[in-house]
Amino acid sequence: MTMPDPRQGVSESIENAIAELSIALVELDRMPVNDKAAIGWIARAMNNYLSVTDALLDLIGDAVRDHPNREVASWIDGLRRVDILMLHAIGGLLRASPPADFPLKFEHVNLQVLMERACDYYRPSAVSKKLQIVCRAIGEVPPAWADRAAVAVVADNLLSNAVKYSKPDGEIVVQIMSGPGGVVCTVRDHGPGLTPLEQAQLFHPSTAGQGTAAGAPGHGYGLSIAKEFVDRMGGRLWTESLPGEGASFSFRLPYHGEGSQEASL
Repeated sequence: MTMPDPRQGVSESIENAIAELSIALVELDRMPVNDKAAIGWIARAMNNYLSVTDALLDLIGDAVRDHPNREVASWIDGLRRVDILMLHAIGGLLRASPPADFPLKFEHVNLQVLMERACDYYRPSAVSKKLQIVCRAIGEVPPAWADRAAVAVVADNLLSNAVKYSKPDGEIVVQIMSGPGGVVCTVRDHGPGLTPLEQAQLFHPSTAGQGTAAGAPGHGYGLSIAKEFVDRMGGRLWTESLPGEGASFSFRLPYHGEGSQEASL
């Protein structure tokens, strides 16, 4: 019996992503320069490009695993770091565009890998505050059915807030696990915490950014955008906190076939 070659599936995914990238670029050319929706299409095109490079790096990494030149592995690692920076840039684009204008593309997303890359991006700024970021998965974690770029925006927002509000010499813990109805990711910080009233207002754009229990600037509009993306993906975003005891922000994303009507398209 001939076993299927896993590289064939990767190659097909690359070809599909290239085709979708070409379509996105054509659509961009048709849009007016001042059209806000164009920002979403640009982000989508960039995300498709990253999907291609990620898959290619996986193939190249497997092919040169035993390469005698040890620098080859460092070159591949450098390219992966560029991908992380680009994914962060996509998040910046999406924060400048209304979430409702961004066309979602649902696929199987390895939330553990995505969160680890987001943690890698924020570790330098965490080190500057003498913070440690710990990212761990609890048990076997199946993929979520979500939009990769939108999840990156959520991860970026939660980690940036955790680094910003955590006290020096503390620890930020990112935990991913399988839960009822979907994959759950929790980002726990040791910052000033939030009162019940602040928690109730946290995800509303009209009240975001008005301040926290410690008198620091509020979490801003990012959380309302993150919540809208999570809602569109058929998930849920929530927080648990007490003043003076830090805060944990969690989001759940559905498994394939268990999301909202939009997530099932």
